[in-house]
Amino acid sequence: MEKFENFNELILALMLWITSNTNYINPKQTPSVEFIEQSKLSELACGNRECEIMAYTPIEPKYKVYLADNLDPMNDICHRAVLLHELIHVLQEDQSIFIEYDERTKKHLREMDALVNHNIYLSRYGKKILYSNGFAAKFKTNEKNNLYC
Repeated sequence: MEKFENFNELILALMLWITSNTNYINPKQTPSVEFIEQSKLSELACGNRECEIMAYTPIEPKYKVYLADNLDPMNDICHRAVLLHELIHVLQEDQSIFIEYDERTKKHLREMDALVNHNIYLSRYGKKILYSNGFAAKFKTNEKNNLYC
């Protein structure tokens, strides 16, 4: 796995991967990433119901990604791929991808697109994610399974 000098370098490398391996182009501005407590992230993304969300990209502010502060994308490929997934969401909004669909369909198509690219990225490292009901899922087992993130 590549090592990066700093977090900005990691973001630029992920943006380069996305723009080289998909039809997305560079956004009007580089996204910023903020690490916050998972409970705050859950509140931000899911409102008054608790959820196990690890990352969230809001519509406003644009070009902003929130990551749970227990993620370490500098050193963990699974966490790095979560960040890549969220950066794709930033680009989708920046480039008005799937806006011709109703809101529910647009969200679903954007999520599917991000999940597919998430898995393509991880496949380079011999890993993959599970997804169910249109969202990334955790592998529910006590066994150490090195294939799934």
